[in-house]
Amino acid sequence: MLKSKRLSIVCLFPLIVSLPIAAEIYQWVDDQGNVEFSDQPREGAVLIEVQDPATISLPKLSNIPNTPASKTQTPDDPYRKLLITFPEDGSAFHSGNGNVTVLTEVAPSLYPNHSLRLSLDGTVVGTSKENFFSLTNINRGTHVLQLDIIDNSSVIRSGPSITFTIHRPSVQ
Repeated sequence: MLKSKRLSIVCLFPLIVSLPIAAEIYQWVDDQGNVEFSDQPREGAVLIEVQDPATISLPKLSNIPNTPASKTQTPDDPYRKLLITFPEDGSAFHSGNGNVTVLTEVAPSLYPNHSLRLSLDGTVVGTSKENFFSLTNINRGTHVLQLDIIDNSSVIRSGPSITFTIHRPSVQ
């Protein structure tokens, strides 16, 4: 018998919860002039008429037009900015160990299937999805950096090349 009562309660609970709940709202002003609200009537309170909430109907999925191309489908050249921001073009600096961090700027952000490729003196030194490259043990002298955006191995866009000079102590 106890099990059947529990079963009845469990079966009736979703029905009870789904019934619309109508509550009356009362408004009054307290002694300090504050407006207060409650679901319990009290002296001087006014019953407020609450309107039904606004509802909207969503269109059927079959009535929605095709969405624009996803971010993986890209136009031929979607990028408006592609720059090496450090080192600056024409700059010269000292680096005892020959390490250089190359900073880049791309706008808008890279598409998922695109990468940055950096070349030093015509030789590819790395690819990345980040906006920096760490170069190590660069020989002293003047060098040329070139930044490209690639999709697999084909170049989508090339930025302007920059020239910089690195000074290192001599071993002699």
